[in-house]
Amino acid sequence: MERTNEARWGAVAMTKAKAEPWYRVVVFEAVDDRAAVRDLFCKVTNLHPTDATQWVAKAPGAWPWPLPADQTRALLDGLYDLGVAAEAWLVEKFPDLAPSRTIHNAACLAEGFRVEGLRGEPTHWVPWNKIELICAGSIEAEDEFHSVRPPKWPSAAVAALRALALSNPRPFQRKSRAMRVPRDPVGEVIIVRNDPLLALRVVETQMNYSYLGDRLKHAAAENFPIFVSDLVARSDAAYIAPSTKAWLKGSDPDGCVFPTSQALLDYATHRLLWGWYQRDRVRNEGGDGDPSKPDN
Repeated sequence: MERTNEARWGAVAMTKAKAEPWYRVVVFEAVDDRAAVRDLFCKVTNLHPTDATQWVAKAPGAWPWPLPADQTRALLDGLYDLGVAAEAWLVEKFPDLAPSRTIHNAACLAEGFRVEGLRGEPTHWVPWNKIELICAGSIEAEDEFHSVRPPKWPSAAVAALRALALSNPRPFQRKSRAMRVPRDPVGEVIIVRNDPLLALRVVETQMNYSYLGDRLKHAAAENFPIFVSDLVARSDAAYIAPSTKAWLKGSDPDGCVFPTSQALLDYATHRLLWGWYQRDRVRNEGGDGDPSKPDN
């Protein structure tokens, strides 16, 4: 009977533990006092200082592990005392933009953003006031390697005869090798719509730009900036990520180049949260009116 009761109480405890809310903490700005923030995260989460240091160096961003309410509260209070803007989201409400839908044929029309299928049929329609975020950047392309066959060198006898004839010897056959050919970064843009939350992805070299009509250029590298500019100009309610502005202006290459498409998507998620954070702060005059998130 005792074992039965122990098992029953153990199951109840596990159910309660599962019912407890878990949160994702998001830091919105670069950290000036890295040592203090590192010590805070180590104290609250018991993380090793080396791991905490590596994450703090990459801030801003979302803390990669969910945390219980007490640790979340302690982190938010500590970050507030350190003057670091941050907030927390319930895990089940944290926006998940993956996988983004890659589209190949779309048009920026007066009424909204239209996505078309392979045969030109409309497959998705987004009114401009439904677009939450436009996040563009350049993705570093991996260098190509081409096989190169080195020149041949002749035999000693042939080389001697050519030397007597005052001609230069020719090389023997040597083992072929690979030569690195650098590739230019490729532009990408993440378009986030709301109601429902959905991320659309456009790759510079995989897009049909026929909607441009008379503005259509010969190269994708010329058409893609026009496409992104159309998106920005028509999406009055959208948050335009800093990388998008830097990419369009060409003023800060380091601020709009990402190692992978996933890195751009992670950045877009963070910028989406920052846009909501700013909007909520203005709307609530300094307070946070979302009951799903702890006050900070």
